[in-house]
Amino acid sequence: MTPIELLMDVIKQHAPEDIWQGSALAGYRLLGNTNRGEIGEEFIRQYLRRNDIEASHGIRTSPTDMNVFGKGFEIKTASLGANGTFQFNHIRLDRQYDYLLCLGICPDRIVFNMWRKGEVAEGQAGKLVRMAEGQSITFKLTKKVDTMVDIEGLPASISAIK
Repeated sequence: MTPIELLMDVIKQHAPEDIWQGSALAGYRLLGNTNRGEIGEEFIRQYLRRNDIEASHGIRTSPTDMNVFGKGFEIKTASLGANGTFQFNHIRLDRQYDYLLCLGICPDRIVFNMWRKGEVAEGQAGKLVRMAEGQSITFKLTKKVDTMVDIEGLPASISAIK
C-alpha cells in the first residue's frame, strides 16, 4: 500500500457520512461562507416577492440584511450537518435589527425559523455560544432540524408581524 493509498484509507475511516451525496442542493455546500450567506439572503427576498411580500434589498453596509413591513431582519444561513443540526454563525446582539431569521438548507428541503431580537437575547431561540474564547461580540446558534419550519410557512410568518 502506498502512502497515498494509506492516507485515503484513513480519511475514509474518519470521514462522516455524506448526507449531501446526490442532492440537488449539493452545490450549495461547495460555496464559501460569504457566498452562502448572500445566496440565503437573496433567496429569502425573492421567495417573499414571489409570495407578494415586498422585501428590500440590504447592502453590505446596511444595519440589516432585509426590511419587510418596516422591520429589520438579520438573516443567517446554514447547511444541515450529518448530525442533523444547523450551526448559524456570527449572530450579533450589538446590531440594530428587529428579527433574526435563520434559513436552513437540507439535502432535500429548505427550512427556517425566526425570532424577535429580544427573544434571541433572552435565550428563547436557543443557547447562544461565543464564536471564540474570550470575546462576546459574535455568537453561534445550533438548531436541530426538527425545531425548524418548512420554507412554505415563511410568507405566513412574515405576514403575521405586520
